[in-house]
Amino acid sequence: MALLSIKNLSIGYQTKAGMLKAVDNISFELERGRPLGFVGESGCGKTTIGMTLMGLLPGNAHILGGSIGFQNQDLIQLNEDQWRRVRGKEIAMIFQAAMNALNPVMRVDEQVIEAIVTHTPDISPADLDKRINELFDLVEIPRVRMKDFPHEYSGGMKQRVIIAMALACNPKLIIADEPTTALDVIVQDQILKEIKAIQKAMNTGLIFISHDIAVVASVCKDICVMYGGQIVETGTREEVFRNPRHPYTKALLGSYLSLDNELTVVIPDMRETPDLTLESGCCRFAVNCKTCSSACKAEVPQWIDISGSHKALCCDETIIRNSHE
Repeated sequence: MALLSIKNLSIGYQTKAGMLKAVDNISFELERGRPLGFVGESGCGKTTIGMTLMGLLPGNAHILGGSIGFQNQDLIQLNEDQWRRVRGKEIAMIFQAAMNALNPVMRVDEQVIEAIVTHTPDISPADLDKRINELFDLVEIPRVRMKDFPHEYSGGMKQRVIIAMALACNPKLIIADEPTTALDVIVQDQILKEIKAIQKAMNTGLIFISHDIAVVASVCKDICVMYGGQIVETGTREEVFRNPRHPYTKALLGSYLSLDNELTVVIPDMRETPDLTLESGCCRFAVNCKTCSSACKAEVPQWIDISGSHKALCCDETIIRNSHE
């Protein structure tokens, strides 16, 4: 049985222009101990999914439909008191802005202790001290720095503290939202290695959110590509990145500069982004798609199975099946 099962989930934000559907009818499953990556441009709905799984959507957000199955319960049905028992203990999040996520006037160890005591108020002082030491050792922060204030830490150390806080109560599911943003490449590599090692050692489910293709590929075995609030392609890392089928996935990969393609990199001609306040009766990527057909402008795209684990959301099955490279 899957640890997490999301079915036909839609999420909208009430704006002056109307209801903006940031997540539109998405479905996916995650097995315990397996990492799943979400990749796509800014504004495609990745972070909205993560905040929904934490019960932290803003006041103008509304779940418009669908279900979120997690450990035999539908998270959508939880009230705030029930969410407090799940958030941090069963599901935890590594936020992307470590400097904003830490309280500047509290010592670092006090903030990690707060997360533990909130969910296990009867923990003994000896067990609490042991757990704090274990967490700081796990994320490789010297114990002599535990009582520092956040401003005394480097960016990489702050991010490690956020990881320690997320792991404090041994959650079943971890959501990592751009966990290496604003870090230099050396520290980024260290953080990614720690996340992978910890996830494997603790056998937790991991949802890894990023716009960086290389980062997602280095961490996750399964990939979901998002555009305009929809998952447009999903499959294993090898299937999606070595044999992309959806036109958006191809454009995303084609614009990525690496040592292998530095002379052939192509900047995609992305003329418009879809208006997410409008109900779409056609493919949202149609206006930017070079292989767009008449069907794309008149039909709602359907899932096309390429293999047992690889599929793409498109109106034209001929294009998807004949696009093998």
